[in-house]
Formats: sequence, structure tokens, C-alpha cells
Amino acid sequence: MLVCICKGVSDRRINEEIRRGACSLRQIQDGCQAGTDCKACVRQIRQMLTTQARAPRASSEAS
Repeated sequence: MLVCICKGVSDRRINEEIRRGACSLRQIQDGCQAGTDCKACVRQIRQMLTTQARAPRASSEAS
């Protein structure tokens, strides 16, 4: 699903930036340009950041 129509950035791309370590709107903007034009998507990007911050991280070690 497109989140940023102006720059053509999808939710997958934003989630990829978050997985790479982006934890602020500014880092998302620097990484993929989402939210840098009309800013209509900024609210949704912030929500995605909040949701990902609350999600439990998968352990990289096998049990």
C-alpha cells in the first residue's frame, strides 16, 4: 500500500527503513524521502514507527 503518494513510497519500504534502524520521522525521511513533500503521510509514518516500537523483536538466537 502506498503511504507517501508524492514520493511513491510503500508501507513495505517504510517498514524496511524501520527494520534497518530508523526510529524517527527524520530518519525515515532521510532514508526513503517519504513525508518530505506535502506531508500528508507524516501522521501515518509516525503511527508505523509507534507500532513497530511496541512490537516484540524476534530473537536472532535459536532456542
